Amino acid sequence: MNRGEQLTALAASAMVAARPLIRFVRPDLGRSLDERIDGVGKLEEWAQSRGEGTLVWLHGASAGELLGAVPAIEELRARRDFRLLVTHFSPSGRTALDRLHPDFAVLAPLDRPKSNRTLMAALRPDLVVFAKLDVWPGLVAAAGRAGVPAALVNGTVRPGSSRLRWPARRLFRPAYRGLRAVGAASAEDAERLRALGAGSEAVQITGDASFDLARARARAARGPGAAVDEFESVLPARPVGGRRLIAGSTWEADERALLESLGALPATSEGRFAWQLVVAPHKPSVATVRRILGDCRAGGHPAALWSDRAALSELPAHGVIVFDEMGRLAELYGAGEVAYVGGGLGSGGLHNVLEPAAAGVPVLFGPRYDRADAADLVAAGGGFEVTPADLRVCLERLSRPEPARSAGEAAAAFIGAGCGAARESADLLEALLVPETRARA
Repeated sequence: MNRGEQLTALAASAMVAARPLIRFVRPDLGRSLDERIDGVGKLEEWAQSRGEGTLVWLHGASAGELLGAVPAIEELRARRDFRLLVTHFSPSGRTALDRLHPDFAVLAPLDRPKSNRTLMAALRPDLVVFAKLDVWPGLVAAAGRAGVPAALVNGTVRPGSSRLRWPARRLFRPAYRGLRAVGAASAEDAERLRALGAGSEAVQITGDASFDLARARARAARGPGAAVDEFESVLPARPVGGRRLIAGSTWEADERALLESLGALPATSEGRFAWQLVVAPHKPSVATVRRILGDCRAGGHPAALWSDRAALSELPAHGVIVFDEMGRLAELYGAGEVAYVGGGLGSGGLHNVLEPAAAGVPVLFGPRYDRADAADLVAAGGGFEVTPADLRVCLERLSRPEPARSAGEAAAAFIGAGCGAARESADLLEALLVPETRARA
């Protein structure tokens, strides 16, 4: 075993040993750990009944990474028949399954040598694909020993990634070197992937298919009778002369900054707030929803839950709507004139900025992020990096039609320029499924 394999194997063994304590301290993590340990048996059982035919094993860290791979998988499906197995590290990955339509899906088993050998022998995959960020040293090594090609699509390495620093860089080097094909999201990502060990001959700049997905979802949301029409029919009308701001994947720091800034904006002729705010928190738990409603009351903002249609029907135009439904944020952005993406004011990490940009609206977010797409969106004129102190000034500027229109068009153009990775990524994967290509590799 190489050192990367040894490290992940040791980490997995430590988790198994600490399973009783994990179950006691964090029951949710304990359940996930149990599912990972049981996952090997579940996969073996499924392998016995899956039949013959090509098998592609797709792995992603969570929903975002898996969703970004959807366009490439759809393009590959249009070219050839195969079965799809999906594994994911975070339980949130389950929300991507409705779009991937896998033949089987499960939380990723622990990255242990014995488990990986067992799975390679039982599943006999034709291709292992990693999405965006997650590359597992043990799985790559096991695939290589079994003669199964491993690939990376939408490959991204953020400039501040710990993998670029010692000792992680040395430990993960064999894993990246073991990838037969690497589709990098950008030239900068390609350079960082080579620095991590990916072979120069394996790396291609294919782009990020998350752009393709974002545009497809935005277009689907605007069709007759589609999501945007539904939202418009239920949400209160906008304030007279005002705008609707969709704030997605927010955390407490984001929500409080938004409420304070909106409360400080000039009022309409009716003496009310000029903006309608729709808040879709990152984790709309009961506790989170109650806190947001309390913050609204404290700031003088009328508020109602999206799920409480009776209260929503009585909410004034300048009220706050707390969107407590999961999985519809990409479509919801199309119902607003301006978007705010959470995570950039605290330590939560900035969330997806491509979805609101694809809706053709200006995109605001906090200054703490390590995402190339966010920086590129700002450079293109469709994104705005804001602190709590200057959020009000930015919103006041975007309340005027011309600046908002210009920024929205720039955001949509940015998405259009980034599309096309689905086809390039499918080309990369299809080449690895051709027997002659695999033999040469």
